[in-house]
Amino acid sequence: MKQNTLVLAGGGHTHALLLKALQKQPLPCQPVLLSSTRYTPYSGMLPGVIAGVYQPEEAHIDLKVLAENSGSEFIEDEITTLAADNNELTTAGGQTLKYDALSINTGSTQQRVIEGPDCISIKPVERFLPWLSETLQERLKQFERQSKTFNLVMVGGGAAGVEVAMALKERFRYSTALTIHIMTSNGVVPGHSRAVRQLVNNELAQKGIQVHTDFQVASVSDHCIHSLSGRQLPYDQVILATPACPAPWTAHSGLSTDRTGFIRVNPFLQSCSHDNVFACGDIAAFTETALARCGVYAVRQAPVLHQNLKAWLNGQALQPYRPQQQFLSLLSCANGRAIASRGAFRAKGSLIWLWKNWIDKRFMAQFPTPLYDSVGSDLLPYRKPLPAEKDQSLLNKKP
Repeated sequence: MKQNTLVLAGGGHTHALLLKALQKQPLPCQPVLLSSTRYTPYSGMLPGVIAGVYQPEEAHIDLKVLAENSGSEFIEDEITTLAADNNELTTAGGQTLKYDALSINTGSTQQRVIEGPDCISIKPVERFLPWLSETLQERLKQFERQSKTFNLVMVGGGAAGVEVAMALKERFRYSTALTIHIMTSNGVVPGHSRAVRQLVNNELAQKGIQVHTDFQVASVSDHCIHSLSGRQLPYDQVILATPACPAPWTAHSGLSTDRTGFIRVNPFLQSCSHDNVFACGDIAAFTETALARCGVYAVRQAPVLHQNLKAWLNGQALQPYRPQQQFLSLLSCANGRAIASRGAFRAKGSLIWLWKNWIDKRFMAQFPTPLYDSVGSDLLPYRKPLPAEKDQSLLNKKP
């Protein structure tokens, strides 16, 4: 009898935890993990990597080793097209993969609200980290030698934009040139309570990070960023931390999607149009409950996905995913402090950062990580040279 093929498209947090679960409870199928990168980042620790608190490899999961340990085939490639009606997808490398069941956990990218010179997005991380250590660092040195101000503009005031801005301020804390601006139309961390937003604003003010509210970015020209209301600000570098958007292939996949292109799923994490397709994490749009695109939800979806893939393959009933009403939010301030909130609870300080650090390291301890820094070796100035016999295939990868 032919064994069913399960393609796991994407190496997000849900699939990483699913692969971990398969080591103890295999599925009655042949799993194949397809990921655009071997080393997938853990979002909770990335601000710490940028700030210099963690080595880059501490915050990356080695998907190849994880997949092999789980009895899965690993393919390093990315989806270019999906034909859900034909149960097949094609990759950038020209492969065609047929599947009996498909689970999608490819995450999201960011809206390119503007295009212009010296404009980069914080995603994908494998481009952002090398740019940070190779390009931005050198440009800051040039401006310092010329005694000029370097205006770095962060477009987006959500948690990601705020954390990255504070991490950059910490990383380049000795720079005499760097000035950081955050442009936002709704204020910083708009999904949080007023009290939490005030804590964040106070922290940004203490760091000298300038927040420009009611600034909806419209365009850039001649190294000047313009708002819809006619305001403008000169810039030397723009970093996009804009709202999430899906990969373009979802629009032509045949799957049911919402108006922005995210894959519509029912409470069982199952596509609303194709019952052999599941989606989780950022790429999924729930029809009954609108969820924020947050790693906490993706992590909690893993056990349900595991159970439902097993049930679907065995022709059994599926179980619903029930998202938690409240969850703990931990925001790094990049200087040994963090902000915690859950419902009416809020706190800030060094003990909160120690708590966050413990949670993040406990999460990463479940997974294999790179044995050496293969994700941007010069991100930290004190990184020791690698032994010559080590594989350095990604060290010289340019953005």
